[in-house]
Amino acid sequence: MDRYINRLFHVCITVPDIDEALAFYQDVLGLESIGSLRNERSDGAVLGFPGREIVIHANHLRGKHTDNATVIDLIEFVEPATVVGEGPYGQMNHVGITRMAFDVDDTDAIYDTLRRRGDVELLCEPATVQAPTDGFLRILTFKDPHGIVLELIEHRHHPDHRD
Repeated sequence: MDRYINRLFHVCITVPDIDEALAFYQDVLGLESIGSLRNERSDGAVLGFPGREIVIHANHLRGKHTDNATVIDLIEFVEPATVVGEGPYGQMNHVGITRMAFDVDDTDAIYDTLRRRGDVELLCEPATVQAPTDGFLRILTFKDPHGIVLELIEHRHHPDHRD
C-alpha cells in the first residue's frame, strides 16, 4: 500500500473574533504566534468559496516543542463573516472533528488556571486513564470561550503522580 501522508500539517479553528481567540490560546494556553495575517485577500476556492474573493484574519500558533510541530491556525472570516449560529458541535458523537488534544506537562496546574478564569466550561476534572500504549494519561476536557472542545493530555508512567 502506498503511504502518502508525512504528518499532520495544521489544524484550523474558525473563530468569530481573532483578538479574543488569541487572548485565550496565547495568554491562557501559552501557544506562540509564528505568523499573522490581517485583512488577507485570497481566492475563496481554497477555503470553500469558489468564484469569490474572501478576506480573513489569521494567526498561526505552535507550542513549546517546535521541531516538526503541527500548527494551529486561528482564522476569523471577515468577508464572508464567520458564522456563529449555534456554535460548534452540541455533542462529541457527531461526524467530523469534534475535539482537539494538546500534549502538556501539568494538567492539574492548567485546570486550576482555567477554573479561576470562570469563563471556560470545564467538561470534567482531570482524570487518569490507562494509555492505549504504555503508562497512563491524565486528561482534562473543556470548551474554549467559543465553545470548541479541547483536551489536555499529560503522559504519566504511574497513575497517581507526575513523572
